[in-house]
Amino acid sequence: MMMIGNLFIGIAVSLLRLSNFGTDPFSTMNLGVSGFLHVSLGIYQLIFNVFLLIIVFIFVRHTIGIGTIVNMVGIGFFSDFFVYGYHELFGSSPLLITRSIFLLIAIIIVGLGVALYMTPDMGIAPYDAMPLVIQKISHNKIPFAFARIMADVTCVVIGFSFGSIVGVATVITAICIGPLVQYFRKHLAEPLLRNNQKALPVSFNLNK
Repeated sequence: MMMIGNLFIGIAVSLLRLSNFGTDPFSTMNLGVSGFLHVSLGIYQLIFNVFLLIIVFIFVRHTIGIGTIVNMVGIGFFSDFFVYGYHELFGSSPLLITRSIFLLIAIIIVGLGVALYMTPDMGIAPYDAMPLVIQKISHNKIPFAFARIMADVTCVVIGFSFGSIVGVATVITAICIGPLVQYFRKHLAEPLLRNNQKALPVSFNLNK
């Protein structure tokens, strides 16, 4: 589930890039700030992820694991691979209707992907853990879905303030990812994990 979830996220990011309707909120912020500071996106994002990782370690350290590394390192490579493969196979940029379909698919599978890779509790990316930090600091008064919207909207505002392009995909993902992740965790990822745990022999059960 963790690997498939990260793969879905990589595909979703690829489709957002191909749609040319803007990027997800976190990428929007990173592109804006890195451009303002005149440093490469890779260097800035690595430094900022380390900063977020410190916060995550303080408040929700149980979210750090192998999935954290896979997400931080793998998503970019997954995305580059799929974008490169698309251009090699189809060459020119997709038509408007194709781009619109890419956007719709990306919104759905990014919510599904985040839900799948978060639920097994094998570690999540520092940014994806921030809603959990907000939830914990608020003593569960702020639910996960709303906390995710808060984080995403904040990233969009910061990115726009630093000159990053905000497109329709940016706005949609900022509003929709949190509720979608909540929905897929409740109705798909958590039941899937529970059913597989029950199917395992007692000696191999994954329950903690």
